[in-house]
Order: sequence, then C-alpha cells, then structure tokens
Amino acid sequence: MYDLDPHVAEIYDKTETKTEDVALIRRLFGARPRLRILVPFCGTGRILLPLAHDGHTVVGLDRAQAMLDRAAAKMGDLPLAARERITVLRADVLQERWPRGFDLVILGGNCLYELATPQEQARVIAPAAAALRRGGHLFVDNDHMEGALDPSWYEPLEREAVFPSGECADGTRFHSRLCVTWYDAPRRLIRFRRRTRVTLPDGKVVDREIVQQKHPVSAREVAEWLTDEGLVIEGFLGDYEGCPHTDAAPRAMFWSQRGVDVREPSE
Repeated sequence: MYDLDPHVAEIYDKTETKTEDVALIRRLFGARPRLRILVPFCGTGRILLPLAHDGHTVVGLDRAQAMLDRAAAKMGDLPLAARERITVLRADVLQERWPRGFDLVILGGNCLYELATPQEQARVIAPAAAALRRGGHLFVDNDHMEGALDPSWYEPLEREAVFPSGECADGTRFHSRLCVTWYDAPRRLIRFRRRTRVTLPDGKVVDREIVQQKHPVSAREVAEWLTDEGLVIEGFLGDYEGCPHTDAAPRAMFWSQRGVDVREPSE
C-alpha cells in the first residue's frame, strides 16, 4: 500500500515518529563502534538514518519505491560521511536474496505485519539469520498479543480516518476508510478493504482501493521461528525501557544471536 501514491510516504513520516526503539537498539549493542547493519522493511529510514548518523554502515531493503525515495530525500539532511554509509535497495524480501555479513539485522516496528500469513512471516527469519555473520544479532520487535486475535482489530468493522489520512505539504489531502471483510480470531488472521480518497491541490479527486490481509504474530510463534533457525535468544523484552517480558508487557521483543550452526536458506 505504500506505493499507492508518493504522498503516502510523507504521511507515514508524520505518523511514525517514535525514537524509543532506536534508543533501545543502541543500548542492546552497547559501545561497539562501526557495526554493519541490515534493516529490511526500512521504509523512509526512521531506524536506518539515525544509526548511520551514529557511524554505522547501514543497508535498507524495501519493496515500496515511494518509501525509498522519501528515505533518499531525507538523507540530504545528514552529513556527507553519514550519507556515504547508507545503501537502500528495492527488494521483495520473500523473493530476493538478502545481502550478508552483517553484525545486526533489525526486524523492527511491527514490520512482520506487512506479511499476510504466519508462513510468510516465518520465511523471513531464515534469510535474516543467514544475513548475520557468526556472532551477529537479530532484533525482532512486535506488539504483544497472545491467544486469539484481539477484538480491537475487528471492532468496529468500519473505521474512518485511518492511515493514510492527512494533508501533505503541497496541499494534497488523503482520507482513508477501512472495512473489515473477514477474520478468523483463533488463527489470528484478518482481511480488510482500505478505500482512500485523494484530493489534489487543483481539486481533482482520485479514489483508490486495496485489500489487505494481516496476521499479528504471537511471541510464541516468533520464539519458535528463531530457535528453528538456530538462533540463541539472549533477551526477551517487554518494553522500550528494556524491562524483561511479562504477560502484561506491551511489546514482545527478541534479541537473538547467530551461532555456528545456522542453516543457509535454499536459493
């Protein structure tokens, strides 16, 4: 949906502004300088750019060209040395080979929600593990939800002013409505139709529609996927302060390490 219109990346930047996860990631890898970091689902660079500014070499992957274009434009605000440490690549993480040899791979910001099924989500853990050098770390961050699909995902069935909604700098206005068309609460699957009305600065109106399916992951699923790929879970955290995970925690975040026996994904 992020290639629905280039303005969507601008609206995304206005709504996704948190920095707490970046601060936690910095604390987790400590004082180690000049890491090589891979950020799949990098979007407009919310996580990518500050780490490059810190002095790390970063590579971002995303399938939405509009998001990558926005990230490239934001790089202009960085010092030249930081810009030279950044590479962004358009890639479908389910179909294309990931680059390798990284000290850290970040699956942050609920990025697994961009994939429609648990099977697809599980499929990104193998290339994430293989992208790490031995001893490298994988960070995975999701909302915490166990058991059946939380009712907040399907009640009410119709919603106004959902993402992407807002006004862009050039006067282009977006208004989006969401309608849940199907869900399977025990299997944690939901499908919905998102209708977006785009009003251009000259008054012309364009209507767009997309259908999406999502699967909010559980911590149990992620833990199984990590261990199945030979990763050692060193930390299981429940908030951006770095507190240990509990049943009441808002987040389910894993800090895991690649050992010597990680399986290479088939080509």
